[in-house]
Amino acid sequence: MAAVLLLGVAPSQPVEGAVPEAAQFFEQGIKAFRGGDYPAALQSFLDASRAGLDTPGLHYDLGATYYRLQRYPDSEREFLGLAKNPEWAALAHYNLGLIAQRTGREQLAIQYFSQAQRAATDGNLRALAETALARLVSAPPLPRTNAVTSVAGGYDSNAALSPDAATAAISHQGDSFAEALTAASHRLTGEARGGSYAYGGLALRKYADLHQFDLLGLRAGLAYETDSSRLQTSAGGYFDAAYLGGSLFQQTAVVDLQARRRLDAGRDLRGRYQFGSIRGGAGFEYLDGWEQRFAADTGFALSPAFVRLGYELELNNRRDLQQGADFTSASPTRHSLFVTFARSGPGGWQVDARGEYRVSRYNDPDLVNGGALEVRHKDDRYGFAVRASRRLSAQWRAFVDTSYYRNNSSLDIYDYGRYQLMVGIEAAFVR
Repeated sequence: MAAVLLLGVAPSQPVEGAVPEAAQFFEQGIKAFRGGDYPAALQSFLDASRAGLDTPGLHYDLGATYYRLQRYPDSEREFLGLAKNPEWAALAHYNLGLIAQRTGREQLAIQYFSQAQRAATDGNLRALAETALARLVSAPPLPRTNAVTSVAGGYDSNAALSPDAATAAISHQGDSFAEALTAASHRLTGEARGGSYAYGGLALRKYADLHQFDLLGLRAGLAYETDSSRLQTSAGGYFDAAYLGGSLFQQTAVVDLQARRRLDAGRDLRGRYQFGSIRGGAGFEYLDGWEQRFAADTGFALSPAFVRLGYELELNNRRDLQQGADFTSASPTRHSLFVTFARSGPGGWQVDARGEYRVSRYNDPDLVNGGALEVRHKDDRYGFAVRASRRLSAQWRAFVDTSYYRNNSSLDIYDYGRYQLMVGIEAAFVR
């Protein structure tokens, strides 16, 4: 149960030194807020700010209005600024605790409520902060099992990832498909501050005609996670198996280490390291070897969205493919830059977008035409993906996914473009 709200507007008071227009906008905002018209209230408060009003009461009312509109990063920004004012600090910290609790950051909420409790001179506010802390500390145990499953249908413009149909000896590259995904985790030991988990997943894609590109992916893993007030960590490993057209493509055993550092104003830093030992299936033995990935990203609010910027380095050392005098490297070094964007849209829709640019440079030159020609394999890939989803009930959500990727290569056979569109429904289960 959430703590009692203190997110009403500040009491209407004469605004000394404010121009009449600013004071009028401010009064209109208070009236709209009390009437439940939060978009109008926000517009009036912003108009007051643009007209020159800059008071703690206005920033409090902006923070409260943003909260009511579920624009939590903007609300958090206003209250963080207000927390620097000793007269408003206790109330600001209490409301920051509400925001942190609503956005799933319970350890940060505990910090803010504790600060409010210590700083409060008003007995009612101190009692509310104590109650909020007690509820967090005595919150019901975390669910032991979480699962998400989805079914979808869509169209893939280039299942073969080839520049022309003849390359893959198929009559066409595009095809419709059906897809099903399931992922689940189960807490084995521990509580909110740390514990061990088992997790797994299954992904299945079936094409209407191009069955040689049907995909099946399986994953099973274990991890131990910790969560302090500022730092989250995870250490574990998992096993992957991927099948293409019904035959084993590759299997991978991965060590997976992750860390996330919470910063002020809702920002964070994340890092990840993975080492994978890979074995290719029959006909794909040239994939045998290892792969390492180093990734880092930062997240921050950029009104009215939450943005992430990141970089990933991928290193490969594979067996590669030797066919007589011809040689093909399967060991790229890759650098990827990406940006993600998430925000709430109209009508209850949530929009998530990702843009990416990836550079691949293969470790050894390819030898073609009986070894007579040496070619350095270099790829540059860019693309985007957009997902729009809308909650239908507490458990069900509808979604639409679309993506486009373009790969430009020094070897024509690896030049391709690919567009995908998918529509589906997903359900989340907690126990």
